[in-house]
Amino acid sequence: MPAGAARDMTGRDAESRRDESRNVTVVIVAVTAMALLSLVGAWLAPPVSGGARGSSFSTDPDGTEAAYVTLERLGYHVERSIEPVTVIAADPSTTVLVLASPDEPASNHDRRFVREFVTRGGIVLATGCGGASFLSSEAPPTNENPFVERQTFGSTFPSVLTTGVPRISLAPSCPAFASDEPYVTVYGSEQIRAVRMTRIGDGLAVWFAGLTPLANQGIADAGNFDLVLNTIGPPGARTVLWDEYYHGQRRSLWSFAARTPLPWAGAQALVIALAAVLTFSRRRAPIRPRTVEPRTAPMEFVTTMAGLYRQANARGAAVATARGRLRRLLLQATGQPPGIADASLAAAAAPRVRGDAASLDTLLGAAARAANDPRLTAGDALTLVRQMQQTAAALDPGITSRPQGLRYEPLS
Repeated sequence: MPAGAARDMTGRDAESRRDESRNVTVVIVAVTAMALLSLVGAWLAPPVSGGARGSSFSTDPDGTEAAYVTLERLGYHVERSIEPVTVIAADPSTTVLVLASPDEPASNHDRRFVREFVTRGGIVLATGCGGASFLSSEAPPTNENPFVERQTFGSTFPSVLTTGVPRISLAPSCPAFASDEPYVTVYGSEQIRAVRMTRIGDGLAVWFAGLTPLANQGIADAGNFDLVLNTIGPPGARTVLWDEYYHGQRRSLWSFAARTPLPWAGAQALVIALAAVLTFSRRRAPIRPRTVEPRTAPMEFVTTMAGLYRQANARGAAVATARGRLRRLLLQATGQPPGIADASLAAAAAPRVRGDAASLDTLLGAAARAANDPRLTAGDALTLVRQMQQTAAALDPGITSRPQGLRYEPLS
């Protein structure tokens, strides 16, 4: 292949890799920007105020959040239900089901379930026409009037609901409903049956003609919340299940997916995607040679040898090594034969080290005796080695320190 063609192919390959890298960068930046914008939008979005009529999430006058929170603070176990009544798995004998003016009417299946729930010992508190649809044997009235004025109703029948509550305030927004069960009016007048109740099997069904005793704007009226407490019973006896499903609250797609293996599959897919991105970036990264660290360094060697000498208590060996090096340098500098005596070598080398022959001869002799002296101390050995290194520095061209007028200092 011609050299020019090879260069062209190499250039095209490099350009292709740069294009791929730019594409990946654009995708990563776009995904990151979308995630950041979503988080910022969720953080800055104003909270939703209000909600469906009768919803425990609503702080509007016709919401029921105040009743829900008050029950929690009084020690009741209160839970919101976002499931149809037909899938409620709670034990009826220890549960109170609150249907606070549902927006959606009950189906026949819902009505059959509620009846079975009450028969097995459950308590159902329903309000308005929406609540009546769960208790009625026929189609309940749908002409509910949420704008009717509140009225005061006295107790008409002694029961557990009226204990300590002689009168209540209620806006009767829904007329009475037809039922196969003998409902008893416990609050009302000759024209209006405001609160009705009946026992079915082991349970109790209670219906309010209006939402007022549970509503945020009516809970503080005399007797209203006491009526609710009488219906539910003492704290700890039952779980209060507050329906929100029929107010439009539904499980999200994520809540359904969380019960399946999908989250684990998503986590595995994320790990695979990250591994692919890392692999791609590693292949496209510049290739650099590995840094090879030397097995030993000069100071490491010196430290190792010092440790060996110390462990072997070889002070004489250190002095002998330094003396041998000094004699070798002196022999090289003077050209004398290796077997020459110390005195003759000192006389020949004295001019080279700018010292006198007697001092140099004395240093060599003292080093020879110390090398074979078992009583040599570390301090004396260090002094001799330093003096011989200073003498060698005057001859070694690799050492710039050249002391002037070297003289042997006898050991103390």
